[in-house]
Amino acid sequence: MNPSVSNPKPKEPTDWDERYRQGTPPWDIGRPSPELVRLIDERIVPRGSAIDLGCGTGADSVFLAKRGFDVTAVDVSPIAIERARGRAEQHDALIRFVLGDALKFGQTAGTFDFVFDRGFYHAIRQTNITGFLDMLWRITRPGTIYLSLSGAPREDTDDGPPQVTEDQIRNELGRLFEIIELRPIRTEAVTRPEGYPGWSCLMRRPVLKSK
Repeated sequence: MNPSVSNPKPKEPTDWDERYRQGTPPWDIGRPSPELVRLIDERIVPRGSAIDLGCGTGADSVFLAKRGFDVTAVDVSPIAIERARGRAEQHDALIRFVLGDALKFGQTAGTFDFVFDRGFYHAIRQTNITGFLDMLWRITRPGTIYLSLSGAPREDTDDGPPQVTEDQIRNELGRLFEIIELRPIRTEAVTRPEGYPGWSCLMRRPVLKSK
């Protein structure tokens, strides 16, 4: 196994705004994630309050809002948030957009019924997994559903999203959540029609049993 996958070294935070200034980032496919659509269509995730961590240009947030969720969308990139607002206006979707660091926002954001991230976990774990887990604890409550889409190990390590192993997901996110379903998927990318190997991890924060 590639050592960089099993024991990632801390990296400098990415300048996300610069990635958008350079053009369309690979992850900005312009439509909601098929995996998110599947789970909502199958009514696995009940309607309620939702937070989209690292919302980008807002395709997933708009989809959730149009499906009846009360959506809060957070991103650190001003360009992404500006484009997301424009997308929401085009689709007449009511969304609360937050420009800022999701970890800081989570300190006072309150809790949500549904947490979604497409690529936030596999990026933030490289620099601040402790802070990320602390934020997840603060923005969830017993019964909260969490869907995380992340990159899976592959042979080509120089391209594509960050890679996370199944064991890492279970050892990190499994500290706070019970895993309902962890399955391999293909993560879509603008620059690669066939996509990349990825994970869909559906979780729930355990509900305390009354004595």
